[in-house]
Amino acid sequence: MKNKGKPSSGSAAKILEAARAEFVQNGLAGARVDRIARRSGINKAMIYYHFGSKENLYQEVISAQLERIASFLEKIIAEGSDPEQFIKQLVGFYDSIFENVRDFSPIFLREAASGGARIRTAFARTLSDKGLIGKLKAIIDEGKRSGQLRNVDSRQAIVSFIGMNLFYLLMAPVINSVWEIKDEKKFRKIRQKEVVDLFLHGIKA
Repeated sequence: MKNKGKPSSGSAAKILEAARAEFVQNGLAGARVDRIARRSGINKAMIYYHFGSKENLYQEVISAQLERIASFLEKIIAEGSDPEQFIKQLVGFYDSIFENVRDFSPIFLREAASGGARIRTAFARTLSDKGLIGKLKAIIDEGKRSGQLRNVDSRQAIVSFIGMNLFYLLMAPVINSVWEIKDEKKFRKIRQKEVVDLFLHGIKA
């Protein structure tokens, strides 16, 4: 069922914040709309009226997070960043979004473990609506034409770069334990520079 129109921005923010907390704690299967209603202070009937179902609300939580990523990409692409500057900006954003919204990581990991259908659907729709796939590829292709980058497969380069960033950010608790990383914040700050260096020296002309 499609939602029947969004509530006011203030109410929507309260509902999504409460829903995110509930889904992080209990997952989609264990989440309860009555608890979301209590957390948000919004009547349960109104939540169902606007979102239709718990599943629709869960999808909205995922879409809202992906929209933040897409909006940032849109902004830095519009600024006309060259490939190297774009990569530096993107690394910083990945780190900041997981620092500020760390509760998205459990949702992402649960989705990945279950096949990631909702993430794929939301991400594909968001990128398609903004035309970001073509724009990202164009940045890499322009770098190749200008001689800044080697003649690599642009799609493979983008996928590899995203993987380099997301793996640690999603798996930090495990990696910190294995490598005995005591100061995660310091490690992440250093990693921003290391990822750019490792990635660019793999494709830079």
